[in-house]
Amino acid sequence: MRQGPNLLKLARKEQCLALGTRLRSKYKIKYQFYRVFRNGEVQYLHPKDGVYPQKVNPGRQGLGHNFRSIGKNVSPIQVKFTGKQVYDL
Repeated sequence: MRQGPNLLKLARKEQCLALGTRLRSKYKIKYQFYRVFRNGEVQYLHPKDGVYPQKVNPGRQGLGHNFRSIGKNVSPIQVKFTGKQVYDL
């Protein structure tokens, strides 16, 4: 690859993620995915806020995090047939 920004056009975001994962693990290359609209507007797809998901960003809100230890998890049998999910408690 040449020094500086290189451009590769792929049809699907999944293809970009698969290739990006390999590039980052093998060659330590940082990559960006973006969509360019016909009017020239650019929408960044990954990383959305400029920081890769594995890194911590002070402004980023965590999704799907459960701030409790595994010993404090609710037993699934206690919520069975109650209409609630284990991860809601």
